[in-house]
Amino acid sequence: MTSPLRRRTTWAAVATLGIGAILAATGSATWAAPVTTASATGAGLAAAAATPSPGPTVVVQDGKVTVTLDAAQVQARCARVPDLQKRVGSLVGRIQGGADVPGSTAALRARADAARTAGRNDAAQRLDDRAALRADRVAHLQHVSDRLTKVEQNVCAPLAAQLGASS
Repeated sequence: MTSPLRRRTTWAAVATLGIGAILAATGSATWAAPVTTASATGAGLAAAAATPSPGPTVVVQDGKVTVTLDAAQVQARCARVPDLQKRVGSLVGRIQGGADVPGSTAALRARADAARTAGRNDAAQRLDDRAALRADRVAHLQHVSDRLTKVEQNVCAPLAAQLGASS
């Protein structure tokens, strides 16, 4: 049986990798650009949303990667954005929490201090290193949160408005 802390750490890693995979798969400049009526018509988007396709189309040409998604695929990814934002927020909150929050840098530093006081300097150094690595993840998670916010504003909201207007 695994400990709750190990399960949370595993889920945090899986969530981070999942977010990274979504952002990497959709990281082209056109994904973060606002959806315009010139780029897609409301009727075409409604028809595309009704018929799911097997997966994204990826084209690599002259060192440039273009990922093409239909409206149903974009809607499916947009549906996950609020949950991903909540997860990133909870990870940042946990990392920046106080010494009483399991997994926080303050808790790791408190454990390192206790180990150092008990004469276990190697263990204390490992805990200090883990705390430093965990604190460094906050900047990356905030960057991910910013990108998710841009996707929500520039892609998901306009797509929902277009699909809602065409129904």
